[in-house]
Amino acid sequence: MQTYKIFFLEHRSQYLNSLGDSLAQLGHKIFYQSSLLPDEVEAGIAYFKPDIFITVGWCPIPLRSRYPDRIHELCKKYRLFHIYWATEDKIHHTTWSVPFLQRFRPDLVWTIHPDCIEKYEKLGTPASYLNFSFNPRMFPTKKKEDKEIFDISLIGTTHLHVKTYRYESLRHLLFPLIQDGKKTHIWGYGWHESQATIKKHFGRQVPGDWIRGYLPYKETASVYRSSKIVLGVQNALDQVSQRTFEILGTGSFMITSKTQAIMEMFEDRREVVVSSSPEKTIELVNFYLNRPELRFEIGENARRKIMEQYTFQHQLEKIWPMVDILLKQKQSMGTLRLSPVAQEK
Repeated sequence: MQTYKIFFLEHRSQYLNSLGDSLAQLGHKIFYQSSLLPDEVEAGIAYFKPDIFITVGWCPIPLRSRYPDRIHELCKKYRLFHIYWATEDKIHHTTWSVPFLQRFRPDLVWTIHPDCIEKYEKLGTPASYLNFSFNPRMFPTKKKEDKEIFDISLIGTTHLHVKTYRYESLRHLLFPLIQDGKKTHIWGYGWHESQATIKKHFGRQVPGDWIRGYLPYKETASVYRSSKIVLGVQNALDQVSQRTFEILGTGSFMITSKTQAIMEMFEDRREVVVSSSPEKTIELVNFYLNRPELRFEIGENARRKIMEQYTFQHQLEKIWPMVDILLKQKQSMGTLRLSPVAQEK
């Protein structure tokens, strides 16, 4: 694999420590830039002299301002190969990903949903499939001697501003536990702030003493390993969330929604445990809470599956040949000049 100098325009820890750190492990030199101000972005580019420029997902960039034009001008000026990782596909493909594409004009899109590849190509931009995956360096393996101090845990923001499958997933995973009084420790943004919305759509509120607030990304692995059961809320029937890979990758025991994507990727009762109704969730929680050996066995199986098939290294190695081809094509057209550090690994 040829390695490059990569300028990563991002500040969110979940991307810096997943995709960014995984690229570094493959031998690429990474420069993280958290400021979105064009003048500061240019200063970073001029200092680092990168080959590749990466942007990610739903970043706080004003699409209706001059900012997108400035970033595109910088990529053109410094002959950078711009890759956009479209982490909001398929749900926000038309409302965010396409407007981003049209304004920032990246050279290549990595999408988390394979159905979107053809849509990008029809818009004239090459695309390949890079799903959420697992970075083992950030998520150490759960051990039998790890103390399980939480019965049930959930990490995730509410994300109730758009009606997606997440509503249904919460309805049959979390809210039956609230009704049954089975305390669930909840971390993430929006739980206190969304109580009125939660009451309106789910008919009850989340107990205040269950809500534990924001949790830094690097601390999520500790919660997974310290929990008997972790709830894996899903956002779509045909996709899995990034936390799915991270929970299972630690070897933690997860109860998740019975979706098409989950059932295609994992085996029920062997690597995950799935629920499709409030009643089923209560039944599963009651059954597994007092069976630590069975939970640990299922968690080990999950970790093995993730390590064999779903690490970022696996996924990046599959799609990197396209990057090399497109980079060379752009270089041959005289619009791209690779730095002297680009080399064969």
